[in-house]
Amino acid sequence: MASETPPLRVGSATDFARAASLLRGAQFDEPTLLRLFGIETMADVGSVRQDQLAAVGAQSATLLVLVRLFLFLEAVPRQEIEALVDADVLASLSRLDLIREAPGPDGTAAYCAPVLLYPVADLLIASDRQGAWDSSGTLPPPDVVFPAIFVGTLRFLRVISKTPARDALDLCAGTGIGALVLSRHVQHVVSADITARASHFTQFNRLLNDRENVEVVQGDLYEPVRDRTFDRIVAHPPYVPAFPRETQVYRDGGETGEIVLQRIVEGLPRHLRPGGTFYAVSAGWDSAVGPFETRVRRWLGDQADEFDVIFAQHEELKPEQLSRLLVQKARVEDPGLDARWRRQFADAGLERNVYGAIAVHRAASGPAGAPRRAITARTKLSSATDGACFEAALRWHRWRATQEDRGTLAQALLETRPRLGSSLRARVTYAPRDGRLGLAEALLEADRPFRAATGIDPWMLKLVARFDGTQPAAAVYRSAREAAELPDGFGPEDFATLVGMMIERGYVEVEGV
Repeated sequence: MASETPPLRVGSATDFARAASLLRGAQFDEPTLLRLFGIETMADVGSVRQDQLAAVGAQSATLLVLVRLFLFLEAVPRQEIEALVDADVLASLSRLDLIREAPGPDGTAAYCAPVLLYPVADLLIASDRQGAWDSSGTLPPPDVVFPAIFVGTLRFLRVISKTPARDALDLCAGTGIGALVLSRHVQHVVSADITARASHFTQFNRLLNDRENVEVVQGDLYEPVRDRTFDRIVAHPPYVPAFPRETQVYRDGGETGEIVLQRIVEGLPRHLRPGGTFYAVSAGWDSAVGPFETRVRRWLGDQADEFDVIFAQHEELKPEQLSRLLVQKARVEDPGLDARWRRQFADAGLERNVYGAIAVHRAASGPAGAPRRAITARTKLSSATDGACFEAALRWHRWRATQEDRGTLAQALLETRPRLGSSLRARVTYAPRDGRLGLAEALLEADRPFRAATGIDPWMLKLVARFDGTQPAAAVYRSAREAAELPDGFGPEDFATLVGMMIERGYVEVEGV
């Protein structure tokens, strides 16, 4: 059953402006809090101890009060707040329902916050409080609006594209964080969620951040935008398997966890414009009928050949590992639950639960009847992978497929001017050989565009070092051949294959590919 009355009220523009001015003026922002807390991301706020707040207090008494109120959800003495915050601003916070009067621990008058409020992605975002139900072991209401500072959400915000576009759609929007991030680069963004509570929070967050180009709608996925199309669609859908029934809207994705994502992908042919791209962070399954990315392609239906699909995997779980996690989260005493989960996965032919980021790109309209080879690829997600990485990968795979179809791939690669990738790292191992210490192994690594590690023959390092972007790959090959640095039988096409592998894995970069 949905919660009857969500917190927060949509007040006047003046109220929102005062609230935002207070928070930003006190440096209630991500860079400041990360520095003062000594943490890497806002997802680590839960690990901050009370004794670490001294650094915040030394920075600003007002900032400390805001942190205690909105991040640590403390009841702060009324007298303490009124000494620091202007009465008109306090009145605005009250009208917005960001603060409420409540008795403090010692019975004195105090203020508390009915919501969690935090800075993320240079935005101020409100969501439902966490602590009460997390610590008590009881479940939150089914329509609870989940915080946007968990690791998965931050990963989602990183991988969605930040390039300009005309129209975008954020599905399963929750707090609206995806739409608000998109609104900086997109002319008009629609934020859609199935629950009225999420739409209420999104509307509040839209106004708090003064994002006039964000439209908030409520409904089941594409239902409220049934006749509209978009250049970009993003989603961070629920993907946790739910059995025997779903209890949390933000989390549960049907019996295998894929039902919401599948419905979103099935709708792309109707709602994603030619030249547009869909981005998501989700989990799915490698199964007996194919790997996850191939199954995503099948969900596209008769128009699947118009789309390219790239899945960047972050982690995977065996069915028995996932079933154990689901039993732990169920918070019920049922000795047969683990066996039922395993049987359900086995009956469905599910082999590995994989989690990561997905990009599905729709080809721009081309000549009628022109042949097109659709791309389906899997790579590995890294902490440096972002939307630009997916865009580069889509361009690379399309360029390579085009050159292969023309029979010109090797020549085209030899004409490129490779330069060392910015994230390239080479690890070398030395070992005794013929009584002398010599280079025995070489490993190339990169985390951009994706995570990659490749062992190469040690003699190849000299070739790699010559990729400085000033000369074509063919010239590098010729100079190495003339210097007798290449083994017998290693011809130009072999070298072109090496160059292609290094481009794809981010070890080298080239213009125009």
